[in-house]
Order: sequence, then C-alpha cells, then structure tokens
Amino acid sequence: MWVAIHKLIKLRMSAVSLHQLNKFDNVKYSSALEGVYEHSPWIIQKTFNDRPFNTVEELHDACVSSINSASHDTQLSLIRAHPDLAAKLEQIPKLTRFSQKEQSKAGFSSLPLAVINQLRNELVRYRQLFGHPFILCLAENSAIDVLPILKERMQSDSNTERTACLIQISRIGWHRLCSIIDSNNL
Repeated sequence: MWVAIHKLIKLRMSAVSLHQLNKFDNVKYSSALEGVYEHSPWIIQKTFNDRPFNTVEELHDACVSSINSASHDTQLSLIRAHPDLAAKLEQIPKLTRFSQKEQSKAGFSSLPLAVINQLRNELVRYRQLFGHPFILCLAENSAIDVLPILKERMQSDSNTERTACLIQISRIGWHRLCSIIDSNNL
C-alpha cells in the first residue's frame, strides 16, 4: 500500500509523457494531472475518455471544451476555487503547489508594502463586486502588472468578467500542463 502511495506522489512530482498518460488508468491519470485546474478535478476526469491525445494542445483543448460546456454555476464554482492573488502568509499552506509556485515566482514579495496593501484592498473590492476572486495567469504577468489589469477589468460587467476569468484559467491550465508533460518524450 505505502509503495503504491509513494509511486503516486513521485508521479505527481515528475514529468510524464503523453504516451504514459494515454495508457494510465483513471486513478494514475487523475493523479498525474492533479491540481492543473485549481481544486476542480472534474475537468481532468472529463478528459479521461477523450484519450489518446497526440499533443499537449489536444489535451488542453479537451480541458477547455469541458470548461466551456459546463453550466454557469459549475463555471462559477471553478472560478471560486481559485485563491486570491497576493496571498497572505497564513493562506499560503492552503494553496495548491502550483499556486504557491506561481505566486512566489510572480514577485509579490518584492512589491512595496503600500502597493501590496492597495492591491489587496482592490482584490477585496473586486470580490465584492463580482462574487469571486480575480483570476490572472501569473505565468504571463508579473506582480507589477496585476493592479492596472485589475482596475481595468473592474470596469467590466459580470458576464464579460466571468469569461475573462475562464480564459485566464485556460491559460493557467496550459502552463501547468506544459510543466507536467514531458514534451521531449511524447
């Protein structure tokens, strides 16, 4: 039993080829891609029967299709499953390993305290306005980009903003899939 658990943990931490993913059973497949979509394993699980995937793009497209075909309430649940940006120290242990890495890499800790406080205040206003956290792909934006983008997107209506969040979630998923799948050994 412990050997199987150790193998699953090791699998989650190392790159995997598409060839391997295409041959995995449902448990290994889901485990290998765990966390790609923040606390929303249903997206990966829906793609299991779409295999085999010949490219990472095909897998990503299947994930995006699952998101886009989900009900409005399910999409909102997906958005709400994401953490706030610029997480406070006490929130960091609750973040997925992907979110911890992305938020650290974005450079929030290098922002002046006044900017961090302004950002956090605006994030609270955003959540009150839209009823969900602000989503932005940190692999494509740095901490310094967040506040101007946030202020601009706060001018949107709720449907436009929900769509913007889903697009950002798709971008986040793309980068996470690319970090897991060994593209040298497809």
